[in-house]
Amino acid sequence: MNRGIFDLRLLGYFHRTAQTGNITRAAAELNVAQPTLSKALKLLEDQVGTPLLERHAHGISLTPIGARLAEHAAVVVAQVSDAAAEMAQLQTGQGGHVHIGAGPSWVRRMLPEAISRITVQRPDMMIEVHTGFDESLLVRLAKGALDFVVAERPLEGESGNLEFRLLTSDDLIVVGRANHPLAGRRSVPTLEALALAWALPPGDTLARRKLDGRAISLGHSPPQANVVSTSLTFLLTHASLTDTLIYTTRSQLLTPEGAKLVEIDVPELVTNRQAGLIFRSPGLLTPAARVIADALIEECTADPYN
Repeated sequence: MNRGIFDLRLLGYFHRTAQTGNITRAAAELNVAQPTLSKALKLLEDQVGTPLLERHAHGISLTPIGARLAEHAAVVVAQVSDAAAEMAQLQTGQGGHVHIGAGPSWVRRMLPEAISRITVQRPDMMIEVHTGFDESLLVRLAKGALDFVVAERPLEGESGNLEFRLLTSDDLIVVGRANHPLAGRRSVPTLEALALAWALPPGDTLARRKLDGRAISLGHSPPQANVVSTSLTFLLTHASLTDTLIYTTRSQLLTPEGAKLVEIDVPELVTNRQAGLIFRSPGLLTPAARVIADALIEECTADPYN
């Protein structure tokens, strides 16, 4: 058999098996007999030329090559699904169904304005906005659950099979309430700020990793957060009620939740944040998703800070 040529149907079977981690469960979800699925997986292994999974009492585990193929399979399956959706939209003229992943700052600015314009122009379009911090959204994007994400630019080497289009740039800064003990002071020593109370997002988010990395690069221990939340709204509100520091973009001071907060001048902890559209390579979007992306690009061209 020709190596390097994969049967898409077999690849789809493998994708579902890798997702479930169990051949019996995958067969049920695919509505095929278990022996049929097992035979299909063996055929794919023959096409690849190496084992892709190992069977054990509680299911299956992927070999290193199988794990890598599973990543490619997720992209391929998502791309095929996108193609089917686009063909249906072009044939029927229907508005389409778009799933957008949005980081915390985009829920408050830019994205609501863009979507509001589109829903007036295209009332037949169905739009779902899924919120969260960057890491969780990118996982869902890679798996094909989202059409695109608007969030912070992934770190170098972590973008995988994703493409990025820059829309906005802003600085991540230290923020506290207007009567915080550090408010109004110039050039607060980094060590003094790091020793105070902090409320931060989880450790796997880009903002948190940038703050921790900046502190470590300066020879200091990262701040110890006594409050951790996946909700930026909560963090902003909490900081407005207590002498707690948070780390967020300067543009958040323009939001209703940030109205009672001020920038705390800790120059050494300021880092740049670039954000924009993130989509699966090679950057194909359905017509409906493209309409929303274009509207968002217009909003950000007028105000490139978020």
